[in-house]
Parts: sequence; structure tokens; C-alpha cells
Amino acid sequence: MQNANVTTAEDDPSKAQPLSDAELDAAFSFMLDALKMTHSSRSEAANKGVAQARLPLLLAVSGGADSVSLMVLCHEWVERNKLPISLFIASVDHRLRPEAADECAYVGKLAQVRGMDHATLVWDEEKSHSNLQGEAREARYRLLSEHAHSLGCAHIVIAHHQDDQAETLLMRLIRGSGVTGLAAMRPQQACGAVTLLRPLMAFPKARLKASLKARSIDWFEDPSNQSPNYMRVRVRSLLPVFAQEGCDSARLAATARRLQRADQALDEIAYGFYLRHIASEPGRSLSVSLISLQDQSEEIRLRLLRMMIAHVVASAYPPREEKLLTLDAALGGEGLLEKRMKRTVAGCCFEVLAKRLWVYREPGRNRQEIALEGPCEVNWQGLYSVKISGAFAGDVMGGERSDILLRPLGEDGRTLLSKEGLSFPEQGWSGESGPKGILEALPSVWCDGRPQFVVDWPKVEVVEDFHVEFEEKHSNFDANETLE
Repeated sequence: MQNANVTTAEDDPSKAQPLSDAELDAAFSFMLDALKMTHSSRSEAANKGVAQARLPLLLAVSGGADSVSLMVLCHEWVERNKLPISLFIASVDHRLRPEAADECAYVGKLAQVRGMDHATLVWDEEKSHSNLQGEAREARYRLLSEHAHSLGCAHIVIAHHQDDQAETLLMRLIRGSGVTGLAAMRPQQACGAVTLLRPLMAFPKARLKASLKARSIDWFEDPSNQSPNYMRVRVRSLLPVFAQEGCDSARLAATARRLQRADQALDEIAYGFYLRHIASEPGRSLSVSLISLQDQSEEIRLRLLRMMIAHVVASAYPPREEKLLTLDAALGGEGLLEKRMKRTVAGCCFEVLAKRLWVYREPGRNRQEIALEGPCEVNWQGLYSVKISGAFAGDVMGGERSDILLRPLGEDGRTLLSKEGLSFPEQGWSGESGPKGILEALPSVWCDGRPQFVVDWPKVEVVEDFHVEFEEKHSNFDANETLE
């Protein structure tokens, strides 16, 4: 292969040993368990006489040594153990380097030789130079998730390894992260509707390269991995210094695993409180006794605030701890139980009313209106799957076509319904009535200038033969974990 950025297996000076089949079988085994758990319904279908389908699994492969070794070794694992898994390969061309197209094509050839489907996903949106790496990472996971959904894959395998974990721990230490951040990357991590799997976290990069060298397989080197413009590259240059003091990547990765245990234990305490004390309110809003919340330790309170944000707004990333600390201090203010207070963090309103803390989506935050064209199913801000069926538009309005919009109810919608004598039913609350903002944030379907359907407000449903179904999506409490 003629390319200045290619490192051939013969040129790799590493003396590390290739990974053995036994090591790989042990490292990859949790992926099979995850696939079986997600696709257990297929086993039930097989018991009823329907042939069991193979389990789909998507691998993210860029062309670098890490991901190429992931593809090759994962394929060998499936073939060696005759597993009922269909592997799909996807490469992302961020359109940041002209060489990326050749790298994606090379991955496609490697996949084709092994009988695996390959797709190149292109990020062709406008780029910002202020946080290019962050935007590229977000776009990469979005494109991979969308492709996984199109294939029916619930899991995406990522090639993060032991050295990546060590770098991540040090980067977060520099940034002043707490326990959750210092726990770094998990072997399994929720990412929207899919789960990321990282089977190579126990192995250093040198052994991945050695595994490719043993098979005479080439890979590409991304020049940006040598650029001191990026924090990860600068931190990587410090690893040899730490290693001289006995703190190598293996020890740093072990520290991250211990912190993951501590983080899980703290999350279990917080989630136990969540289940016992936090009440569900209309439109995915929440409420909790302020006294009960204040009685918890600071660490548990901060975790509860993150969990509530994750449920209410389906945030992809948690807010910085400094913002949560400021909010927590405000919620612990003297005499607050007798007052009314309102704060906004990460698109959530935190409002104290009647000695309870109410948490709901900020009504005016990123107000989204979706024009609906015919019977359809749409995703509403990661919170609901909305299905529209039955008579539509002109049929509903007696022949005159009227725009049908999916949007927050808003103050205008709430006022309009109030004038019509439609008050929100008392039984819709867990206890006492909550703030007006909760109602104004409710997703609603408008037609002919009036809300025809409003989530959790059954009295508003006035049009016959026109059906709207709001299916609530599961809360993603793993939004506490930042993607790398």
C-alpha cells in the first residue's frame, strides 16, 4: 500500500505479544451475553417454531490499529466459536482530512474479504472551529447510532483500549472530575437508543498492534494523533513519566475500575432514594419533598439532580458539576421551605413550591415545532415516540387542509384551554397541583390553531377518527457518563 501515513506490520517495532485466543474469548464473552439479553425475544420466537435469527452487531472501524484489530479479532472470535452473530462494519468520514476516504475504503476491503458488510458514514455538516473534536465525536456517535438503528443493531463495539482508559482518567483528573468522571470509560455504556461495548479495555495498544503484525495486516496512522494541539495527545506524552514511577497504563486502568465500583455503589444508593421518594408528574416532570432531598448527603443529592435532569430532558451529557453544586447550594438555602424559588440548569426548571421541588422541561428551551405530513411516527426530543394515525389534515377539518403541528403546549395553549373551561385534572398530579410551567412544557398536537391532543391531559382529545399515541422513552441515567 503506497501512503505516507501507513504503518506496515513489518515497520512496527513493538515487542509486545499478540493476544491469545483464550484472552480474546474471555474479553469478548460479555458481548455475547449482552446480545442474548437484548434479543431474548428471538429465542422465544424460536421456541414457537420460528427460525432463530442471527444477532446483529455493529463495529466502528476507522482504519487505525486499534479498530482494525477490533474488526479482525472480533471476526475470528465469531468464526472460531461458531457464534450466531452477524458482524457489520461502519467507518465515519468526518471530512476533516482528504486521506479519510482512502482509509474508509481500505476498511471496506478488509471487511469484504471476511464476508462482512461495510458502510462509510459521512459527516458533511458545517464545522465549527471552537470545539471541533467535541463536535466530531458527537457527530460520529450520532451517525453510528442511526446506522445501527437501520440495521436493527442495539449495540456498537468501540475499540477503546487500556492506554485510552489511562489517558481518559488523567484528563478528567486535570479537569477536576468527581467519582463518576474519574471512573472513566465503562465496558458497557448507554448512548441514546444503543449500547456501546468496549471489549479491548484490558489490553494495551502495543498488543493490538502486535496482533496485527502477527497476521501481516496493515493500518493507517492519523496525523492528528501526534498533534500537541489536542489535550489527549499532550496527556499521552506524560504516560512514560508516570510509568517510570510505577504508575503505568495498567495501574491507571485498574484505578478506574475501582472507581467504577464505588460509583456504582453510590448510584445504587441514589437510585433507591429516587424510587422511594421522587414522584412522576405530567409530561415526564418530577417532584420530591425538599426536606427529604436536603436530608441526603451532598454526593447523593448531586447524583439525584443528575438523574432528574436525565429523566426530564433526556440529556446526552450531564451538566458540569460546578453548575450542580451551585443549584444544590440554592436548594439548601435558609428559609427556602417558606419561599418560592426557580432556577434553570441544562434545560430543566427547578422550582420550589409548597415545600416540594418540581423539575420540568424549560417551556421556552429550544422550542421545537414539527409539521406533520400524513400518518407518521416521530421522535419528540428523545422523550416520546409520537404516532399519528387515522383521518388527517383536510379529512379532519372537513376538507380544508390545516397544518398539523407537534409542539410544546406553551402559555398560549394553556391560556386557550383555560378560556374553554378545560382545566388540568387534579388526579393528573401525584399530590398537590404543580407549577404552570409543567403544563406549558407538555408536548401537544395542534390543528386549526388549537391543541387537539396534549400529553397526560385526556380532556383535550376532541377530534374523532384522528389518533395520537405518545409512547414514553426509557430514562437514561447513564447520561451521567460522558462519551469519549
